[in-house]
Amino acid sequence: MAKNQVNRAFQYWYEALQQGPADFLTPTVSSMADIIDNIQESRDNSELLPLPAWEEAVSAGFVPDRNGYLSLLRDVAIGLTIRDLEKRCDKDEAALIHLIRILDEIDQSISRLSEKIEDYYIALHPAGLSGNERNISSLIESLAKDQTHPLSHLAGNIQRVRESRTLISQHVRDYATKSLPNMSALCGPLVSARLLAGAGSKHHLAGMPAASFQVLGAGPSLFMHLTSGTNPPKHGIIYQYKGVHHAKRRVRGRVSRVLACQLAIAARIDYFRGVPDDEFIRKAGEKIYRAGKPE
Repeated sequence: MAKNQVNRAFQYWYEALQQGPADFLTPTVSSMADIIDNIQESRDNSELLPLPAWEEAVSAGFVPDRNGYLSLLRDVAIGLTIRDLEKRCDKDEAALIHLIRILDEIDQSISRLSEKIEDYYIALHPAGLSGNERNISSLIESLAKDQTHPLSHLAGNIQRVRESRTLISQHVRDYATKSLPNMSALCGPLVSARLLAGAGSKHHLAGMPAASFQVLGAGPSLFMHLTSGTNPPKHGIIYQYKGVHHAKRRVRGRVSRVLACQLAIAARIDYFRGVPDDEFIRKAGEKIYRAGKPE
C-alpha cells in the first residue's frame, strides 16, 4: 500500500492521528466513539478504504503489536455493528414483539396459579362449592380479602398482575395499530402482534407466503404431520381471530386460508407503506366474511 494511501487509511480507520515529521501520521489519544463516528461519516459519504495491515499499524506506532491491532479491530467492528443496529432498529416493532411475549407469559402464569388455587380449594372443600365459588376470579378475590388465609398474599399478587396485564395489553394494541395498521384492521391488534412475534420481524412477515401465515404458530402439529403422517394443521395463531374460531367447523379451514391470503397482502402493505389502506381493508374484510358463510 502506498504511503499516502496508508496515511488516508489510518485516518479512516483510526481517526485520532496528527501530522508528524517527514509528512507521516502519528497516533494521538482519542475515544472509540470518535473513531466510530469518523468511519460512519466516511461510509455515509461512500468513502471506503482498505484496512491497513497490522505490520503497518505497528511500524507507525499506533498499536504495540499484532494482538493490540486485533483488539482494536474487534472493538471498532463491534462498535460499528452496534451503531448500525441502533440506526436500523424499529423500536416500535421491537417493543411490540417483546410486549406480546410478556403478555403471553403473564397469561400462562395467571392460568397456572389460578388452577393451583382452585385445586387447593376443592381439595379442602369438596362438598362446599357454591355457584359463585366455582368462579375462579371470585375465589381469588375472596381469598385476597381474607388476610388470615395462607393464600391471601398470593391471591392479591394475582389481582395486581391482572391489572398490569390490562395496561400491557393496551400498549400492545396501540403499538400494533401503529406498526401493523392493515393487519390489525383485519384480525385485531393482539393476533397481529402474535404473528409478528412468531415471524420475528416485519421484514420476515412481509416475505412469508400465505400458507406460512396460515400455520404460523402450529409448529408441533405441523411436525407431527411431517413425521407421523397425521392430518395437517388448518391454522395456527390465526385461530385466535374470532372469525376463525367462531366459524362452523366445515368452513373453518376455508376461512383460515382466505384470512391468511389477505394477511399476507396486508403484511406487505404495512412493511412497504406503513399506512392503512381503507379500500384494501374493506375488500379483504368482505372476502373473509364470504368465506365464513355456509354454501
